[in-house]
Amino acid sequence: MHKIGIQSMGAISMERLEEGYRRLREAGVDCVDFGFDEYLPCGKVYEEKVDDFLDRPMEELWESFKPHVELAQKYGLTFEQMHAPFPMWQKGRKEISEKMSRITRNTIELCGRMGGKYIVVHPINLAYEYSKQEERDFNMEMYKSLIPTARQHHVMICLENLFLERNGHLMEGICSDFTEAASMVDELNAWAGEELFGFCFDVGHANILGKNLYQSVLTLGERLKILHIHDNDGVSDLHTLPYTFARSWFGVSTEWDGFLRGLREIGYRGVLNFEVFRCMQAFPEELHPAVLKLLADMGGYFSRQILQDDDGNV
Repeated sequence: MHKIGIQSMGAISMERLEEGYRRLREAGVDCVDFGFDEYLPCGKVYEEKVDDFLDRPMEELWESFKPHVELAQKYGLTFEQMHAPFPMWQKGRKEISEKMSRITRNTIELCGRMGGKYIVVHPINLAYEYSKQEERDFNMEMYKSLIPTARQHHVMICLENLFLERNGHLMEGICSDFTEAASMVDELNAWAGEELFGFCFDVGHANILGKNLYQSVLTLGERLKILHIHDNDGVSDLHTLPYTFARSWFGVSTEWDGFLRGLREIGYRGVLNFEVFRCMQAFPEELHPAVLKLLADMGGYFSRQILQDDDGNV
């Protein structure tokens, strides 16, 4: 069976760390998608209000995150994947971009120290400043600059499919064309001379752009290393429980059957990771254990669907 994961944001309170890790274990969750972006939200980055918490000497940083490792070990949890703060670069903002570059490298090293195998580093949407080719070229150079750090700390960097929101419209962002995204991953790995790059498939982002989830997963194939599983209404990026939204009496908003069939056909054996922080924010804390148990059960159901053969046997 697959490991079941959930993002740390909303599931683990910084004020009550041990309770958070204990709840995950009791619910049947196996691992944590650790969000360094919780310590530095993107809004702060865009406003250039980036403090020095993640931009300190590594040994100081390690003292801040070591308690997470100790509690995870105590409750039999692992950190399989993580998420770096974003964006790493902003046009015309050299000082903040250089700071974010240092922070990104620090989180890659922290990922390795904490036992993580993968870290998501968001690509940069530049569609309104540059041509598509220029956008691609810039992102490729940005990712290539991270190769020495990823190699040194044995961490795979994952690109993620993004969207753009402009004047009330949702549009394709960088890496939402999965043929192009696959090409970027292949080129980066060829440049590195080893497999240092993979892909994080964000189900919710694909759904709001009307992507065929089955075909998208097949296109990514073995490059697909980790997942952000969450649901939405096809209009907004809501990050809530799968099967939450129904378009009509006859079907749900997200084509979960196609998504799972795609994972089955590519032989996906990675973590089934739920990125449902808005759901955790919405439910009263008293109900969090029940919500976490439902997510773990849902992960078990997903795993059985992926592992079953043509006759329905697991």
